[in-house]
Amino acid sequence: MGERTRELTILIIGDSVAFFSALWLMLLVRYMAWPAGDLLASHFGPFLLLSGVWLFIFYIGGLYDKHTTILKTFLFSRILNTQVVNIILAFFLFLIIPFGIAPKTNLVIYLFISVGLITYWRMYLYPRFAPIAHKRAILLADGDEAIELVDEVNNNDRYSYSFVRIIDSTAALKTPDFKDKLLTLIEKERIDIIVADAHSAYLEQVLPELFDKAFIDFDFTFLDFYKVYEDTFDRVPLSALRYDWFLAHVSQSRSLIYDVTKRIIDVVTCLVLGAGFLVLVPFIYIAMRIEGPGAFFITQDRIGQYNRPVKVHKIRTMTKNLAGSGTWTGEDAKQDNVVTKVGAILRKISIDEIPQIWAIIKGDMSLIGPRNDTAGLGERLASEIPYYKIRYFVKPGVTGWAQTNQRYIPGNISPQSIEESRIRFSYDLYYVKNRSFWLDMAIFLRTIKTVLSRFGVSVYFPRNKFK
Repeated sequence: MGERTRELTILIIGDSVAFFSALWLMLLVRYMAWPAGDLLASHFGPFLLLSGVWLFIFYIGGLYDKHTTILKTFLFSRILNTQVVNIILAFFLFLIIPFGIAPKTNLVIYLFISVGLITYWRMYLYPRFAPIAHKRAILLADGDEAIELVDEVNNNDRYSYSFVRIIDSTAALKTPDFKDKLLTLIEKERIDIIVADAHSAYLEQVLPELFDKAFIDFDFTFLDFYKVYEDTFDRVPLSALRYDWFLAHVSQSRSLIYDVTKRIIDVVTCLVLGAGFLVLVPFIYIAMRIEGPGAFFITQDRIGQYNRPVKVHKIRTMTKNLAGSGTWTGEDAKQDNVVTKVGAILRKISIDEIPQIWAIIKGDMSLIGPRNDTAGLGERLASEIPYYKIRYFVKPGVTGWAQTNQRYIPGNISPQSIEESRIRFSYDLYYVKNRSFWLDMAIFLRTIKTVLSRFGVSVYFPRNKFK
């Protein structure tokens, strides 16, 4: 079982136990008597349904994000805020569904008990219930991504291992008898895990013996550097991109069932969103006219699947439409192209993106996929970033894995530099490689959380706070 899977499994089981323990204690407090079988039975069904909904809200609220278990400074406030939302939602469900039990007093009592139990479970019991045996590892890899991995793992207590040594190609090539010294180092440092870039030329002479010791003698665990990096950061390291990576991980289609289901969901969801959008149009139009003149809709030339040009419609949020300029917002400022006041609000809740549903219904886009670039910016990035056009292998989406994972400079909701675009590209490659119904569902839930977080409903914890 992987580290992430293990953590999620224990957290979900523990949260479920806390929910039902809170139910039993709530009945004990409410009726001041040992809860009898009939009383428990009458409440068990409704609270079983509610618990499923609450776990869903926990996910949206960020309580199953990576690193959640060690953020004790912010954990209580996050649990409290999420449980308040859960209780309010439960009130509405009790009004809609005739459960046959009185909810009001019970839910208030349940709120206090459940918050206390879940906080105690997360902050004090989980570390004892799931102790992590710390293992010693060495890393055999080059580049900034190797340093990034070591920095993340060695400065974060959630991992079950830490790197005691990093060896790059320069050090290896300068070391006489590198093979013998490496094997001696492994034994001397009592190494449990070796993470290595198996494509490195300097490892060719060592790999056969390392493999024998790992897979025949079981002296240690051998892990591929690129796989460990991907599992750690949820994105593909760009240094992994070679022809064999594309042959192994980029396929024309996941499955016919996935493609058809995704298309049906796209069309049905767009019809529903379109109906709701029509109600908002008059209000948005009036607000834009009050602020000043200008077009309501804009049309942009963007890059679609297989690098084909597509037309995309959006609500205007800036003073000018410079889709073909190949510039970012900061650069556009020189041309007096700035975000309008109404546009800032529309961007915050992503309403300006809704007119793209027409491109989705036509089949040029999907709800979920790599965000498509404007024509000018796409050409600029393709000339700067190797293999960049591979992100156009799948249909672009309104929201995607990068948009729900990457954090940009404060005030921006999209990349504004080549470096930020490289990171976005690594997230896009992760989606191209792993796209599935379940990944799409995770992106959908993360999108809800991302939009809510712009209003302070949920809290983002930057990676450096874990160090």
